[in-house]
Amino acid sequence: MDQKTAEKLRQTYPNHIPLQVASELLGVSPRQLSRLVAEGREPYSLIGGNIGIRQRYVRIYTERLIAYLSGYPLEG
Repeated sequence: MDQKTAEKLRQTYPNHIPLQVASELLGVSPRQLSRLVAEGREPYSLIGGNIGIRQRYVRIYTERLIAYLSGYPLEG
């Protein structure tokens, strides 16, 4: 990911990115991305988190997504 795109994401979404935007960057559908994070599948579970106990609510974190798309290793 280039620096310009990364800075734009940081300014627009400082904490977390909507599933629709993140799924386009990752090349999967929003529903599939939600399922992959909720199931704990790597690397998707490393860039997002499943929030909630009864209902699934997935959040994709901006800095982790930028690091992943830039080729930096993610730690679990």
